[in-house]
Amino acid sequence: MNNLVLIREKIKRAERLNKAQLLASKNGEITPYNPCVFELRQKQAREDMKELNS
Repeated sequence: MNNLVLIREKIKRAERLNKAQLLASKNGEITPYNPCVFELRQKQAREDMKELNS
């Protein structure tokens, strides 16, 4: 594979990572992952799906 293509892919990967980090930050501070919040969102989604199916 061409070195230029590899370099371009690395740059794109770095840009995507940077965008993801910016989206995950709040006021320049990275918000930690909280499993409780994730579990609550899963539970709420399950309840919503039950309501839609019934």
